Amino acid sequence: MMRKTWLTGLAFILLAASPALAGHSRTHSLSDWSDEGGGDDTFSAATLNGTYVFQASGFADDSKTGEVAVLGTLTFDGVGAVSGNLIFTRGDNAQASCNDTFTTGTYSITSAAGPGLFTMMIPLTGGSNTGSINFGVLVPSTDGNRAQAIQNDNGSLVGLTICAAPAITSLVLKGSLKALGGGGGGGD
Repeated sequence: MMRKTWLTGLAFILLAASPALAGHSRTHSLSDWSDEGGGDDTFSAATLNGTYVFQASGFADDSKTGEVAVLGTLTFDGVGAVSGNLIFTRGDNAQASCNDTFTTGTYSITSAAGPGLFTMMIPLTGGSNTGSINFGVLVPSTDGNRAQAIQNDNGSLVGLTICAAPAITSLVLKGSLKALGGGGGGGD
């Protein structure tokens, strides 16, 4: 009799809770990268459109391993060009800081299915900077409001200098982008 009463009580609790649970339609999955349910999950160059805060940090080796930090803004045109204004800070046996403003960077989409995968090339054109840095960029949502970036030059850092230091032979940078003003490109 006690077991029947317990089962009846459990059934009543579940029945009472079901209206609250019935309105919950969001799926939970490790493969669900979108921030919003439904909609078109197709990514394009227009997904990254507008000005973003960019920050990254990691390590550089120019015969002395030291930390590197990057902070600034990147502006994507929604078609394939990126420009920016970045501040680099380096530290190995001494600390150095320098600015770099560029207008000839590029980006392109490598996967239109979610999450969006992009490549991005940032040319270093400031007086104490030379070369370019390439990134892989993951955009989790078609609204384009945020992204993660990782430097992916695969050991081909020909002529790369940051803040007038000796040529960099190895670089590891990981960072993020966040749209200013909640903008972002959105899908097509």
